[in-house]
This record gives sequence, structure tokens and C-alpha cells, in this order.
Amino acid sequence: MGMVMRRLLPIVVLAVLAVPVTAQAAQAENVWATVNVCDAPGARNVIGLRGSMPAGSAKQRVYMHFSAEWYSASKKRWMATGASSRWIRLGNAGFLSVQGGYSFQFADPPSGTRFLMRGVVRYQWRTQRGKSREWTVARRARRVTKAGYKGVIGGTPTGRSDALCVISH
Repeated sequence: MGMVMRRLLPIVVLAVLAVPVTAQAAQAENVWATVNVCDAPGARNVIGLRGSMPAGSAKQRVYMHFSAEWYSASKKRWMATGASSRWIRLGNAGFLSVQGGYSFQFADPPSGTRFLMRGVVRYQWRTQRGKSREWTVARRARRVTKAGYKGVIGGTPTGRSDALCVISH
């Protein structure tokens, strides 16, 4: 897959939204990841990932990191594509949960080829510690994309929530 996947043209669709306390409260307590764009019209060869996390306390900053993986049938395991975001600061307290997103665009696969893709989202809650007041990681989490989440912001179509994405030519 190496050459075909091109290193990545990260289309940074940094749609970062904070969701105030609402009726989504029960769901917002969860940490989740989903695919909300998949090789859609106007987004050819694109996988869009979305994550949600509790915002934490007023003294915390929250971050997400997104990466894409493809399934190798010959190796029978998920493989890194080399496509990943930087750590993205989504904000801090005042909200029940925070959603963030990132999209990756890949080169056309060879004719007749299909790539089965998924996303991995890593989460960090950082707090200031010690006399230097430097920011350190207080909590971490990692989620692989899953389907069926409600309240997913954005996507094509709006509200899309899938576990996997197939990119084909």
C-alpha cells in the first residue's frame, strides 16, 4: 500500500466545537471516535474522523490526535498509513464535552483496488503542575472508530457515524 497511499495531503478540517450542557449530557460523558466522512461526493478518497471527550475541569486543557489505518488482508492486521495530525488543543472547561475532527485525503488506489480504513483518536487532559506551572498530561485515552453515535457534528451526510471507510477506484 505504501506508494499508493501517498504520504498524505492532510486536509485539515479542524471543525472543533464545544457542546454546552444540554440534553446530550448522558452521551457527552463518553469518550468516542467515529468516521463521519468516507469517500463522499466532493471528498474523494477522504476519510474524516470525529472524536468527543469530556471537557474536564476549569484547570485542564483537552487535546486530540487523529490517525488513519488500513487493513492488510495478507498480514491480517491494521497497519499505519503514516497519516496523522498534530496534537490539537480543543479548549478547556465550561462545557460538558468537546468534539474535534480531522480529515485525511489519499491518492487514488490502483484500479479495482479497495482500501478498508479506520481511524484512531488519542485524547489527553493536561493540567498545570508544580511551581513552574508547566502543562503535564493528567489523563490519556485511545479509541478506535466505531459506528452509531448520536450528536456527531458535521459529516457527509450530516450526523454520519461509521466504524470503517472503504476507499476504492
